[in-house]
Amino acid sequence: MKRLLIATTVALLPLCASAQPADLPTLRAYATKAMPRCPGATVTLEALPNAGPAGFIPYGLTHTSSDSTCGKKTFFLYSPTSQQIVIASLFPLPKDSRPAADRVAEVVMEALKKPVKVNIAPFPLPDGLRAVSMARDTPYGSFAYHGFLDATQNWMMVGSRGNLRTEPSQSLLESVNLSSAVRRGNPKSKIKIVELSDFQCPTCARAHKKVEPIIAKNLGKIDYYRLDLPLFDHHEWAADAALGARAIARVAPAKYWTYVNFVFDNQESIDEAKQPFEKTLRNFVEDHDIDWSKVEKITKSPAESAALLEQVSRAFDVGINSTPTYIVNGQVMGFGPEGTYTIEQLKKAIGVK
Repeated sequence: MKRLLIATTVALLPLCASAQPADLPTLRAYATKAMPRCPGATVTLEALPNAGPAGFIPYGLTHTSSDSTCGKKTFFLYSPTSQQIVIASLFPLPKDSRPAADRVAEVVMEALKKPVKVNIAPFPLPDGLRAVSMARDTPYGSFAYHGFLDATQNWMMVGSRGNLRTEPSQSLLESVNLSSAVRRGNPKSKIKIVELSDFQCPTCARAHKKVEPIIAKNLGKIDYYRLDLPLFDHHEWAADAALGARAIARVAPAKYWTYVNFVFDNQESIDEAKQPFEKTLRNFVEDHDIDWSKVEKITKSPAESAALLEQVSRAFDVGINSTPTYIVNGQVMGFGPEGTYTIEQLKKAIGVK
């Protein structure tokens, strides 16, 4: 993927003469809000001498930070016509007579080294963009990456889409979709914090031990949401644990946070047991007088697995693909090795020391 991204910088098409110059300070302000908040962060936009996807003016976006784990280089695409903004990796497609779906599949399979099924939406978005779904099989069902095909069908964009007229925070939360999140705290609070975490992620367990006491003491001040983001390609039981969480949230919601604490507190012993996570889940359920038959039905449901994968896909679509990630009042924050900066920002948002 990275090699293809670098290659696109050189392969960009001649600039369209009809494109109108953008207000660079305004675009930079949008980009700064859209990128994760990091210590000592700077965001720069560099106008590129050539154009890429039809209807968009391309910029190189560089996000740097004193935290080496927080930062990236990508493309910032601005449409003077619709005010659309796409922050994405760019992939030039082979220019031949094959259908666009076949050309997209070739590029994606080269990058992922896995077969995918490509579907291109029949109806266009503004500027002639068409939504693209690139699905691959997993042990939990079909998982889809998403992108956009430009009007010429020569460029594919993989990243987030927004509009200059809309706050990036609003676009982000709409894309992530909090309808399946477990919520606690004060729903009337203007301080909205979203946690995306993976039950098998060691950094998530460390973050939980540091962040949970802060949250628990200040629930009256915040509107808190938790979403599972199991990185199932790397963590063998993370998705099963997430399905267990979905089931307990529905069958015994009062036990949900007890379950979250239990899994994070016992992460190492669960790893060392080297047994199917179902056994761990069942022991927890029976120890807490929860109806196992109801929980099992949900964890075995293909529809629930599909819903979980869609939730992960939505996070990936907006560039959230590491855990834990926190969204504080619409601003993404990674956690880094120790989480010092993020914890400071959480406390600042809540108003505690």
